[in-house]
Amino acid sequence: MTSTGSPAVTRRLTILVASIGGLLFGYGTGVIAGALPLVSADYGLSSWAQGAAVSAALLGAALTAPSSGRLADRFGRLPVIGAAAAAYAVGTLASAAADGAGLLLAGRFLVGLSLGATSFAVPLYISEIAPPARRGALVTLNQLMITIGLLSSYLVAYALEPAGAWRTMMAVGTVPALLLLAGMFLVPESPDWLRGRGYGRRAAQAAARLGIEVGDAPAEEGQEAEGRTPGSRTSEGRTAAGRSRGIGLRSACHRAGRRWVALGLAIAILVHLTGLNTAIYYAPTILASSGLTSAGGIIGSILVGACNVAATVITVMFLDRWGRRPLMIGGLLVMALTALGITFAGLLGHEGAVTALLLCVFITAGAVGPAAVFWVYISEIYPSEVRGALMSLATAAHWAADFVVATTFLPLVQQLSLAGTFALYAAITGASALALARWMPETRGTPLVATARPAAVAHHAD
Repeated sequence: MTSTGSPAVTRRLTILVASIGGLLFGYGTGVIAGALPLVSADYGLSSWAQGAAVSAALLGAALTAPSSGRLADRFGRLPVIGAAAAAYAVGTLASAAADGAGLLLAGRFLVGLSLGATSFAVPLYISEIAPPARRGALVTLNQLMITIGLLSSYLVAYALEPAGAWRTMMAVGTVPALLLLAGMFLVPESPDWLRGRGYGRRAAQAAARLGIEVGDAPAEEGQEAEGRTPGSRTSEGRTAAGRSRGIGLRSACHRAGRRWVALGLAIAILVHLTGLNTAIYYAPTILASSGLTSAGGIIGSILVGACNVAATVITVMFLDRWGRRPLMIGGLLVMALTALGITFAGLLGHEGAVTALLLCVFITAGAVGPAAVFWVYISEIYPSEVRGALMSLATAAHWAADFVVATTFLPLVQQLSLAGTFALYAAITGASALALARWMPETRGTPLVATARPAAVAHHAD
């Protein structure tokens, strides 16, 4: 791998390349929102089948996330991200070429397998190359790229909806996948991962390329030391070899502490029980059901996507200044109030533009709070040697919850109405805010944990 220039240039390039994974994720999850009405018209999908088309990718993400964490801990962050980008490109092309609902679902499932890996590997990688004072902002760049990907999918849908070209909508997603795959050859592996695996010399080289500091590391496995015969292995090398095989999930949970594992899993699930991603996936459908035309629903979705991007820009600017806890809890409270507003708008018959405005506020609050904070938070609370495994566990729970909520949304609307469904989301979101106010400590500015849970916040949680 050749140098890409000064450390500052390399660092910016590395962050930019990694954050393309967020663009990939945003487009991959958002494109189905614009394509769904067209696909449904072509294949006559029921409400359950439409839910399956949306949630097939989420099911794939939930299934692949746990194993991806072990692979990232064993082989490195970049190989996992690169393999996921390749799988995404194949799944996207399969979806675009589908001649029936079955192949479409298979392609979306393969896309989901890749998203399950990139959704945790990208913020994990960024968190390990970012200084503590800027980690929140830099990790949240991934979330910003997700929102840009979502907005891009809405704009593409608006341009192609009159022609009914849902296949082209899908195929556009190969562009960020190929960019990400090519970028993997330009950036260094995480120095933190290299150091933790005993590759001290490579870790120092990667850190020098990025212009960051890296702690002391054991000797590289197989490295010859003065006075030793060639081929002999030091105890440090054997330790590195043991770490490279990965740590079992039970041992990982023990090292991190049960309270931290439970907190990470709870936040992972609560983000989706609020209905945040459901509102994003079904934005055109929600707005169309509130009285807007199909084209008007897509225009409303573009407005929602623009609000989402703007809110995430604000989060990038202030997450490291305001902290994780206030944004998470405050965002949940605003979401709960806005969901109640959507409920009352439906009950009083003031839908259409009112629902579009409230949906924009709902998603904006989610972008500032839970959507952004979750990925930063779980990258900060686990020890480095088990961070990949436990982040992937939280990611699996994250997407499993998303799968359940996305699959049940349209049937819930049929049974409870749109107003009743958002009333349920409001109750869950409000209860989540109260629970996290009691149990969620602040992690702003704390160094990444090396071998134990964060000392700076352990007393708060205990």
